[in-house]
Amino acid sequence: MQRVCLAAGLLCVWTSAQGISPPPYLAELQQRAVEEGLSDHREWQDLLHYRQRRFLPGRRSATRDRGFFNAENGWHDPEAELTATLAAFFTDPAELSGDEQHPQCRFIARRHWLTERLDIDLDQLPDVECTRFQEWYDAIDPHRATLIFAAAYLGNPASMFGHTLLRVDPERRDEDTRLLSYAINHAAATEESSGLVFAVRGLTGGYPGRFSILPYYEKVREYSSLESRDLWEYQLALDPEEVQRMLRHTWELREIGFPYYFLYQNCSYRLLALLDVARPGLELSDRFDWYAIPTDTLRAVLAEAGMLDDVVFRPAERTRLDHQLAGLSNEEIDWVVELAERSADPNDARGATPASRARVLESAYGYLHFRYQAGQTDGDERERMRQLLVARSTLGREMADDPLPEPETRPDEGHGTLRLGLGAGQRDRADMASVHWRPAYHDLLDPPAGYIPGAHIAYGDLEIRYDLDRSRLLLERLMLVDIESLNPRDRLFQPWSWRIRGGAEQRIRPGKHRSLMAGVDGGGGGTWTLGETPAWLYAGLQGGAWGSERLDDGVRAGAGPQLDLIWGGERLRSRVRAGALWNTDVGSAAWELGLEQSLIVSDALSLRVAVKREQDFGYREDSVHVTVFGYF
Repeated sequence: MQRVCLAAGLLCVWTSAQGISPPPYLAELQQRAVEEGLSDHREWQDLLHYRQRRFLPGRRSATRDRGFFNAENGWHDPEAELTATLAAFFTDPAELSGDEQHPQCRFIARRHWLTERLDIDLDQLPDVECTRFQEWYDAIDPHRATLIFAAAYLGNPASMFGHTLLRVDPERRDEDTRLLSYAINHAAATEESSGLVFAVRGLTGGYPGRFSILPYYEKVREYSSLESRDLWEYQLALDPEEVQRMLRHTWELREIGFPYYFLYQNCSYRLLALLDVARPGLELSDRFDWYAIPTDTLRAVLAEAGMLDDVVFRPAERTRLDHQLAGLSNEEIDWVVELAERSADPNDARGATPASRARVLESAYGYLHFRYQAGQTDGDERERMRQLLVARSTLGREMADDPLPEPETRPDEGHGTLRLGLGAGQRDRADMASVHWRPAYHDLLDPPAGYIPGAHIAYGDLEIRYDLDRSRLLLERLMLVDIESLNPRDRLFQPWSWRIRGGAEQRIRPGKHRSLMAGVDGGGGGTWTLGETPAWLYAGLQGGAWGSERLDDGVRAGAGPQLDLIWGGERLRSRVRAGALWNTDVGSAAWELGLEQSLIVSDALSLRVAVKREQDFGYREDSVHVTVFGYF
């Protein structure tokens, strides 16, 4: 009874503001909605993006954007919003200004849901033509949905988790015409060009996130051609009615700002909310309270029984090119470079077989096209690419088809991103036991299947040690951010590798002891593969600044060389690290030499041994540690 009275009160407020008497049918609808408790239905609250608060009772909408609500307090009162939404549906179209949409059109998904629940007689509502919505909807023609996963991009720390979006397909579109479909995307609204700045501000909610819908081929060009990101297309078993429900809600979300957090309320998390609307009862977004990694959200969707219809792998242009170049000899690679640099004539056969010449011409065209698309050429190379194609056309079908193999492990089949570990070891002859916790995501010695080589990205990496000899508990490390991008260089491509990390860890201090210090360090250099082996060599410069009250000057900064040798086997993975730093507070160099060896037992279990010798402030210290890691 109290809720009915409240609804009546809200109606009086609304009608007073409008200066008119409420239509009797509106009062009837509002009263029935309250009596049936529609505002408590999960479906209504999903349409408003309500979430249970972590530490306080009640639910709140994920957005406070005024354009998303009809009631002033709609962001925290679902009943008030429902009552105000029904009232808004009775707005006289003549009262709207300019190109303002009528609420029946602006909130088309809510109108459909309320019509179904209340059996609304649409003839008693104002007659409204939702022309803009209908044209938009008809152009997309939604019948099927595909969840797209874009693999990690080594060139940008903000993209090293990967990215997800939803493609909406018409009824009669096949694999050859999927590029013409539309994709629903959620991303931070920013034009920031620095990946590092984006990552930092994205961690702290420095950008609003917005939904958009755009032709799928634009995203394919962005990811596949410009950023060299493979795409995995997971065709979902949503029926046409569910897809249409999702698209109507997408219309409501256009231009609405949401808080964007790189680790939690990100692109993948927001798409889960769309799927919750599409198929009531999924409640996928409820499974992520603190962080939402794209691969984890992907697994959550696919874990639903009968959700997956098919998977299609769409390799990036760079992936295809690398496969093509891998089949060339060193002499043919040299020829490719000469053709791309205009120091060789495309019509000069050089005595090579037609098949060899065809491979070289196609590879030279692919290499030049890739650089041109990425803006890495000095001028317009289209004429040179045309010459290469003309020369290739004279050879007919000389080159045998060499299809690109699909990766054996999909991104959703890799190890879990949450890592827990138990370890034991010794440092400076003191016995230690340790507990490890890392919520996300992957490092170079973790099981590699399903992850791209050379990508290391970890957030919140925590290690707590117990010193058995001194009976004391130590915070050994809390690394908030730890990112590495090792991208090998070769004759054709010369990317830079880099590393940055920040947090707190135990470090040597004056007095032959250790103290917890906070700081940041990083560096850059080059990475090279060693022949045909899975070994990589990194050489570069490093620098950093660390502070502690136990330091004489409070803060010290340093710089120096770093050398890493990495063995990237499937079961045995190793890393040898050597580095030196000349710091501002000590005349002699600090240095370290370490070896980490990882035995991959399965995608869910690994054993790691770490041995290290380091010297600083004239004091040398040795340590060895063995850790068992589980992935969840």
